Amino acid sequence: MFTPHHYGLFFSQQHVDYARKHVAHAPIAAAFNVLRHATAEGAAAAQLAGLRYRFLSDLESGEIALTIMDALFRDFMERPDNLNLLRDAVILAQCIELLRDHPAAHPAQVTHWQEALHERTAALNDRAHADDYLETLWMGLANMATGVVLEREPLFERGAQVYRDAIAHAVSPRGHIEPLTLKGETSVMLRMVLGVEALVMMAELAAQVGVDLWRCEVRGVSVMTCALYPMYYFYVTDKWKWEAITPEEVQAAYRAHGGYLEIINKRYTPRDIKPLLEDLRPIHDPLAGGVPTLSHGIVARRGLFG
Repeated sequence: MFTPHHYGLFFSQQHVDYARKHVAHAPIAAAFNVLRHATAEGAAAAQLAGLRYRFLSDLESGEIALTIMDALFRDFMERPDNLNLLRDAVILAQCIELLRDHPAAHPAQVTHWQEALHERTAALNDRAHADDYLETLWMGLANMATGVVLEREPLFERGAQVYRDAIAHAVSPRGHIEPLTLKGETSVMLRMVLGVEALVMMAELAAQVGVDLWRCEVRGVSVMTCALYPMYYFYVTDKWKWEAITPEEVQAAYRAHGGYLEIINKRYTPRDIKPLLEDLRPIHDPLAGGVPTLSHGIVARRGLFG
């Protein structure tokens, strides 16, 4: 049942409580350090400040985020790059959820943000290219996020249907997302990682509002079919058939957009994911909720003797 809670979009109070409880333990300790000291620009800067408000109860950072948000919505549609606009829309939706209960957030200010987000998401629906499947996926996530912020279930469902269609028709049983294998301006690997990230974030966002997309499966294919596929080329790329690519290029893609690995690790703890997380942590990835090692990182269980 669609039940928005208006807290962190991709995480809940329980996630924050867990992080605070394990503030001195790896990998959470290093993630708190990232949250305190990381810098960013634009929507990602507002996101970091909003996360400091949520995880650190830092009211001053929250006030900084409020100021940034007003400027961002003023200038939001200035760039012609649809994909970056879509990703910024998702981050801004999360920022509204992070900041709407801040003591300095005036109800009229929050209402203005909601209206502006709705207006801009509608504009993006009109201009996103149907023949660019990566844009289709991120448009789906933007619609879901905006639907949660506005408590508009039909808009949320419009985005969720993109996810279901992807599982049914776009994700190959072999693991790749078929429409993203076509050659374009960026590497197939980068598009694959970004596509997987969009799908994982859709599933996690849905889970936070009571809708289960994680278990969506068609003929044995689920989000986990594609979530694991690119990571097997993190160290060795000679069998990657879509293009010539080096391990360093794959690792760069994951360092920028691999935050979703923390989320699938928390959900499923795949056996082969541990070396990648050890290389990547602590992860700062604005497209995966900000600092996913903080919001979704798991503290290793201690053995019998410590």
